[in-house]
Amino acid sequence: MRKVNVVMGILAMGLAILSSATGAVALDNPVPLVNQPLRPDAVAPGGVSFTLTVNGTGFVSGSMVNWNGTPRVTTFVNDSRLTAQITAADIAVAGTSSVTVVNPAPGGGTSNVAFFSVTSSITTLGFQLASSPKTGSEPTGLAIHDFNGDGILDIAIANFGDSTVTILLGDATGHFTLASTLTVGSNPECIAVGDFNGDGKPDLAVTNLYSNSVSILLGDGTGHFTLASSVAVGTKPEAIVAADFNGDGNLDLAVANSIGDTLDILLGDGTGHFTLTTSLATEDRPDALAVGDFNGDGDLDLVVGNYYGTDVTVLLGDGTGHFNPGPSLGGYDFVLSIAVGDFNGDGNLDLALAESAECEILLGDGAGHFTLASSFVPSGASVATGDFNGDGILDLALTETNAVAVRVGDGTGHFTLASTPTAGPDPEGVALGDFNGDGKMDVAATNDLGNSISILVQAPALLFSPESLRFDSHRAGTTSPPQTITVQNVSNIAIQISGPSITGNDPGDFAATTDCPPSLPAGGVCTMMITFSPVTGGSRSANATLLDDGGNNPSTVSLSGTGVAVVLSPGMLNFGDVYEGTISQPMFTSLKNIGIAPVEIDRIYLTGAFPSSYLTQNNCPATFPAGGECRIEVEFTPKRIGLQPSRLQVDDSDGGSPQKAALSGVGNIPPR
Repeated sequence: MRKVNVVMGILAMGLAILSSATGAVALDNPVPLVNQPLRPDAVAPGGVSFTLTVNGTGFVSGSMVNWNGTPRVTTFVNDSRLTAQITAADIAVAGTSSVTVVNPAPGGGTSNVAFFSVTSSITTLGFQLASSPKTGSEPTGLAIHDFNGDGILDIAIANFGDSTVTILLGDATGHFTLASTLTVGSNPECIAVGDFNGDGKPDLAVTNLYSNSVSILLGDGTGHFTLASSVAVGTKPEAIVAADFNGDGNLDLAVANSIGDTLDILLGDGTGHFTLTTSLATEDRPDALAVGDFNGDGDLDLVVGNYYGTDVTVLLGDGTGHFNPGPSLGGYDFVLSIAVGDFNGDGNLDLALAESAECEILLGDGAGHFTLASSFVPSGASVATGDFNGDGILDLALTETNAVAVRVGDGTGHFTLASTPTAGPDPEGVALGDFNGDGKMDVAATNDLGNSISILVQAPALLFSPESLRFDSHRAGTTSPPQTITVQNVSNIAIQISGPSITGNDPGDFAATTDCPPSLPAGGVCTMMITFSPVTGGSRSANATLLDDGGNNPSTVSLSGTGVAVVLSPGMLNFGDVYEGTISQPMFTSLKNIGIAPVEIDRIYLTGAFPSSYLTQNNCPATFPAGGECRIEVEFTPKRIGLQPSRLQVDDSDGGSPQKAALSGVGNIPPR
């Protein structure tokens, strides 16, 4: 399985002050880096104003925290911490906000994006497939960013099989539209995002495995990109990250070359061009790469995961674009992907290593050393981190065989399996974002064998099948046969269930019962039975609801049906034999409104094969009141010999319109 590296947003920082014998000399400000998580990283909608703490690297006096691109009152604490005042209006409604740090000129720039969820905390996780957009052949790496500036997340995908990059634009419902397809070098693997030419629009850097190159794609801010250059690197480049390694305010690149066992450092000039300045030795087959200030000196460092090597390579930066070997992390091989974040809340960056057989969590001490905290199996090709349940603790998502495993963190570096939503065949890359705007973190996974990407959005942990029920027209005051809904707990823990209840427009028209136990185990299945008893005519609708104790509720199924309140009784009049040319004795049928609302009667008429053989009269009003009854008189006047069927019909505003009564009579030969 190929390794997939995932980069979300712009990862960058740098050195702001150069010390000399005569004092501090101001240089260009770096592009800052924001660490995960924010403090807090989620609040319930409708709360009060609060102070947001942003941790990272490369902050300077004058750094500004932006909330969805708009500055907030910011306090500079030090070069790795800022605070910002978030208003009650910012969190009034559910949604996800993008938090960035902007450093002022000279140099400076905008950091990577950190997401802030305005949502209620939940304890159970469920996901459903929102869409499966098509990609190129064998999609692998992906990057999440707002490429067209509409405030909605988009996706860039590297297609290994046909040497293209697919750009998909989101619509904030979990669906995506193809914006463009670009040809790059041979067999692209991974993508990094950043503003490489300083125009304020996101660009892309793509590793090409068999071209031994990196394609630089410059964006125009509409979701379209132009191939600007192709930079030669080492043999079989795989992983890539973008960051300001030398603190000059321009983004640089680090590229892991899987054959030759090297790491190339490419320094950017701020125009979209890069120069290879350093090639560092790594362990055997470097396949994974991560960036951050791991030793707390304000300079950007790198961690390299090696597939065949037995060590994870730590490279400590000096702020000039050069790196020195750091502490050795032995015993970790077959590394496919690395996620970085503060998993135990001590303010130091930690690592999640996705290996071919397991995932290992390494806790950092802030000095560049890491200690194994936990591990779990299985692992997958890619790992990403974010807060799925809104508790302020980072969680993990890993691609597995035809699924994504979501694990929730406990704040100590341990993770528990919470949900395993099904993805497409052989998912490779994984990235996180709120794709439907509900304030909850969702998952995107590239499907290597499906030529598609699975968009998995959070949903109630109780899954209903079907998600809606439709009842045929049914007479008011009577109860339909039941319809069945299957209920499944798609989370990985037991759920306490209450209900069912009926809500919505016409709750009195539907009833629900269930055989679900009070505690439904992980993966457990039960049923809910729904009946329809319309109290009046016309379209009726409601929702059947089950509540769970996880906070991610309610789980609902939409109900609809048509009530029939106006009825003809009897529904058939048989006149028997009547002599041709004579008029029968009258027969009667009653029109009744058994509903609770008046009905408008449009017309009462005869139709069918022999309407002229019958005569009618009635005392029915145009506006037929609830509970009303009127009588329709029918006479048979045969115009010929033989059976002469027809029909009495009433057109009205009731849901069962038209009402019908069958008419039957036989014309006979009169006696001579």
